[in-house]
Amino acid sequence: MTSRPLDGIRIVDLTHVLAGPYCSYQLGLLGADVIKVEPLSGDLVRPWRGTREQVMSGMGTGFMAQNAGKRSLSVDISQPEGSDLVLELAAGADVFLENYRPGSLARHGLGYDDVAAVNDTVVYASISAFGQTGPHGHRPGFDDVIQGTSGFMATNKRDRGPVRTGGPVLDYATGMHATSAILAALMLRNQTGERQRVDVAMQDVTMLLVNYDTAAASQHGGVSELNEDIEAPMLGRFATADGYVMLAGYLPRHWQAIAAAIGLDELTDVEFEDLFARSDEIQALVEARLLERTTDEWDRIFSEAGAVGGGVRELTETFASGQPDARGITEPLHTPVGEIHVTTNGYRINDQAWGPRSSVPMLGEHSRDLLGELGHDDAAIDALITDGVIRQHDA
Repeated sequence: MTSRPLDGIRIVDLTHVLAGPYCSYQLGLLGADVIKVEPLSGDLVRPWRGTREQVMSGMGTGFMAQNAGKRSLSVDISQPEGSDLVLELAAGADVFLENYRPGSLARHGLGYDDVAAVNDTVVYASISAFGQTGPHGHRPGFDDVIQGTSGFMATNKRDRGPVRTGGPVLDYATGMHATSAILAALMLRNQTGERQRVDVAMQDVTMLLVNYDTAAASQHGGVSELNEDIEAPMLGRFATADGYVMLAGYLPRHWQAIAAAIGLDELTDVEFEDLFARSDEIQALVEARLLERTTDEWDRIFSEAGAVGGGVRELTETFASGQPDARGITEPLHTPVGEIHVTTNGYRINDQAWGPRSSVPMLGEHSRDLLGELGHDDAAIDALITDGVIRQHDA
């Protein structure tokens, strides 16, 4: 089996929904042993989307997408016996990862001080909406709320007002950023031999996604302006015969290549001053020409010409292009509810992308095994199941 960067690293993962689980999913792809600690009812997103069988078995596609390769321990941390079991796991972990509202886990004896008391080299990582500090640190939040509070939506104003993105972009971006932070903390721990405290806030990450706007607003207090779908004669979203293309004519060489590709040779030597002086005229010519062909035709033309333009596609159309398969962005995985496709790590090292090493866990599938590894015998584990402290899934 090919070695991975985090082989031998153990993650105790008390995260739920998207941002935290996507972080631990990424760490698992890198080789870490991820123990997903879930309440007796399971992660909130277990029944999200999919077939009736998937939903009823707690294996919805919204859950499986970022939880493959993990082991599931289902435990009630509101009971002292339950939180003690998690603390036992934390004592031997490299990383303790959580995304509860600040202060919540401390009330169950699983806060930073509690874990640090039993593990003096742990990386304790917290993901939250606004962070562990500041006047808003106590507030809850999901992706869509943070899109509003962070200024992110305001950077995408249209004539109907600030626009929310179509998917949970901020959850996944936060998961990626938290992965980077944890890797940095592990390196720092290796250098110093000391435990590390990682604090990742979704709003902070979101503001980094619009980095230069954030820097400018911090310095000058600027306000985002209304954006148009077409920002310049060859810059923006343009209609085609059956859809749209995006053009990125930022510099003379960019718009000159676009003009040549779409057959407007008379515009291939237009300079910056003339482009904007003749803006309405040139835009009308470009719009009319693009309506003459389909999105697929223009996309192929831009590709062959090396021009910075491309078709606006559905995800299924992007897969049909063959590029995602060539990059290994997804791979098939057998699960108890059938075959699914999951994403890989999204980059290549030595021309290899990594997918999960094992399937998606049923709720509590590994509870008995994990407690056995801690030294609990079958009788003790049976008692914990009977008392409703843990849940074990039996095939």
